[in-house]
Amino acid sequence: MKIDVATFQTVWLILFLCSALITTALSRMFAQVGAFRFWAIGFYLLATATASFALHKIWPSDLLMLATATLALLSRILIWSGTRDLFGAEPRWRTGLAVTAVFAVLHGSMLALNAPLGVRALLLALFFLPCRAATLYEVCRRRRPHLGPARVLVVVGSIIAMLNVIVPLLLVLLNRANMTLLYGNPRTTSALYAVVFAGDLLLTVGLIVLALRQLVTERDMLATLDRGALEHLAGARQMRALRDSRLPRGDVLGHDTSAQRQSLPGAI
Repeated sequence: MKIDVATFQTVWLILFLCSALITTALSRMFAQVGAFRFWAIGFYLLATATASFALHKIWPSDLLMLATATLALLSRILIWSGTRDLFGAEPRWRTGLAVTAVFAVLHGSMLALNAPLGVRALLLALFFLPCRAATLYEVCRRRRPHLGPARVLVVVGSIIAMLNVIVPLLLVLLNRANMTLLYGNPRTTSALYAVVFAGDLLLTVGLIVLALRQLVTERDMLATLDRGALEHLAGARQMRALRDSRLPRGDVLGHDTSAQRQSLPGAI
């Protein structure tokens, strides 16, 4: 069974829109998790990039290709920034905006000058590969056992996303006419597009599960700390009550003690 590229683009658009809506809802439910806001914006940008690429099939224009590549790069940077924010690191989204601006200028210049396809593929690899590898690095360097299943999903999805950048460059360097993942061939690339789609799906699900798992773990830690504080407070109160109960009765009621009732020397 072969599915054409247009069908996959439609499915991709639905996937990114659903992911954006889900992360938007989660960002409202868990306002303290800033990663959901970064990911929501990133998925909206990915959906817009997919729509721009689909529109390019109808209205061929270099501006649409430039918008597709720029929005896709910015979305990947925001996904990486959200992952950093999830683990308490600085998001560095301003740096991402600067990198995206540089890429837009370079890519737009190559399109205007009609640069060779190999040069454009090399430019895409130089910018997209580090951004996609950065998300993989942020997840793998966190040595936390509770992130196991979510980490596996993100790792597999990130590796497929990285291959989606490397394979087109290799195909161009090998002078292959079938640019499978760069432009797409409706008759021969349905299986490859299915793998790429599976990678985006695993990455999306993995990031959401990662954030929810991290949120549950942090809440359990806070609950444990609160329980310990309450137990310590209760123990302190018991010790104080026990100490008060051991005081002489005269001290408690405010009466004279035996030391106070000693007779004074001399006649009164």
